[in-house]
Amino acid sequence: MTFKILVTSQKGGVGKSTLSANLVAYFSRQMQLKTTLIDWDPHGSSSNWLLHAPNVGVVVQHLSLPVDQGGNRPIFEARLQLRHATKTSDIVLCDLTWSDSMAGELMYEFDMVLVPTSVSEIELGATSGFLSRNRWVFDSAAARRPMLLVCPTRVLPEQLASNIFTKQRFPVSFMLAPPVQESQTARDLYERGFLMDSEDVCGFSFLQFAQAVCAAREMRMAQNNQASKTAAVASNIHATSSDRFASATALRSSLLDGVLSSAQYSILGRHRQRKLAEAEQQTTPATDTSKSMSSLGIPEFIKRMSRGTTSAKF
Repeated sequence: MTFKILVTSQKGGVGKSTLSANLVAYFSRQMQLKTTLIDWDPHGSSSNWLLHAPNVGVVVQHLSLPVDQGGNRPIFEARLQLRHATKTSDIVLCDLTWSDSMAGELMYEFDMVLVPTSVSEIELGATSGFLSRNRWVFDSAAARRPMLLVCPTRVLPEQLASNIFTKQRFPVSFMLAPPVQESQTARDLYERGFLMDSEDVCGFSFLQFAQAVCAAREMRMAQNNQASKTAAVASNIHATSSDRFASATALRSSLLDGVLSSAQYSILGRHRQRKLAEAEQQTTPATDTSKSMSSLGIPEFIKRMSRGTTSAKF
């Protein structure tokens, strides 16, 4: 099944198009996945980047949505465009500058929503307001709600030790991606190359970010598969009304099992623990834990959490 990602924010200049263009390039070249970029931004920055940079196999579409009409019209058009793209893609990523004229239901069309933000007070305030207005999407009990990743971008070295994401300023449960550091590299590579090939701090931090998105995607796909299996079993059982209620409760529990509550990193911690448990079953007791984690290719930001890190430090 095609995995659908929305990269969005209401603010310009937060690195939305940079993340979109480089993330689809990473999926296509590094992960060998059939990838489509749908650029809904009128400026077409992410699509222009890919169209002029060396070809990495991404299908690029610069399309538009009737956002000025509001209501459900943008959703209907988005569904048509997504349906067409998913026929030939493993991953479809959409780059969109959000407008309050659009209905929040549009986010239900996606498995994951990435919200880039810088760590300045102005940008964080705008991001918090955007998430607050759409809290009903991310914290709803609906099985099809998207996974939310907040993505710090253009982070300066002196900001890496900041713990601003631990403050109670964000009204929804979310996962915090590793920060992508500020560098002239991103501007120099526009329409010429990709961050994953850069050997400076910006390129290295982007690779950590991309690996984190892949880990989150894996978890979401596992949730989707479990939900499908549970639904299939439930459909074959002719139960009493009380049994049906119990089945529905079990289904909802399985769907919410990986969803964050109070601890932002709990979903990643559980994922790491499950991976380690699987590895221990396949190796001898003498196998070193750090070697097991390395062989699994678990991103460094998950390894740090295994050492007891619970604060939201970069």
